[in-house]
Amino acid sequence: MKVLGYIMLSFIMLFLVISAFPYILIGALIYSLYRLIRYIRKVRYFKSPNFLAHKLALADTISEYNEISNYVNSFDQISLRASQADRYKYSNLATYQNTSVHNMNRNRHQKTLSSNVHHASLAVVRKASEEPLKYLCKYFDFKPNEENLQRIQDIGEVVSRFTNAKSNLDMRLAQIEADFNPPKFIKKYYRDELLKHLEVNIPKIHFYFPQYIFEYVSAGGNSSQRTTITLDDITIEALIEYIDDNIKRSKTAKAQRSLMTKKLREFIKRRDNYTCQNCYASVAQQNLLLLEVDHIIPISKGGLSTKDNLQTLCWKCNRTKSNKII
Repeated sequence: MKVLGYIMLSFIMLFLVISAFPYILIGALIYSLYRLIRYIRKVRYFKSPNFLAHKLALADTISEYNEISNYVNSFDQISLRASQADRYKYSNLATYQNTSVHNMNRNRHQKTLSSNVHHASLAVVRKASEEPLKYLCKYFDFKPNEENLQRIQDIGEVVSRFTNAKSNLDMRLAQIEADFNPPKFIKKYYRDELLKHLEVNIPKIHFYFPQYIFEYVSAGGNSSQRTTITLDDITIEALIEYIDDNIKRSKTAKAQRSLMTKKLREFIKRRDNYTCQNCYASVAQQNLLLLEVDHIIPISKGGLSTKDNLQTLCWKCNRTKSNKII
């Protein structure tokens, strides 16, 4: 009876498919015709005088975008080696994850092997989630001293320039698309092709914030836990303050020190009225001008991160300046 039932069901399904086939075919033809019409409209639009005129009008804006895009592409990966109530104030900078799998027979010798991974006891992994900066400095050989403070500030400067440039680039792209305002079907189905026709070079960014991991794997291999610290701009700012506080508590600390922080960079830009101190381009003239804070006397030549040694430059003047004094 079951076999007979399967045969009957198969015949019914076949009948339904055959009956519906003309409708399926008609639907496919209608959709194909719709796609063909849409394609023809697209080709005509990209060849139309209206599109070409808009493209010409935005040529300078697109050229500026592409210059900054190339600048953003020049950034690379960064790396870092080398009271009770306040004790856990940085715990939000790390994520704690129990990666155990119940009844899983993991290879007891299988661990993550990387220079950015520290294999530790369960207690250390848990404490690293509560005091990430303390354990980052302790176990990744980044001791609080003057040399390492300068190093992390240099890293922070690179990160600041990248995030600032990337944010500026995103705003410029949004403005280009808003100013161009193509037909809705172009924005919906052919956005990438639109940018290609406009010769907008979207950056292929390979800038990564490295992660530092504390990992615990049990002797039997059935339990594992990890704490991950991502060295992003927020963590770097906190790490600079943490190292500076530790140096100040040591006997060899200098009496005065200015830290190159996000707050200080913003103060310098505001003091300089958001104007490049070399070419005098300003945000008042160019609302999307990319500005950076530069050391007048470079750090490599003994300059300090003090207000009188800092100036606002546009990104072009800053790249041209390099380690020169202007």
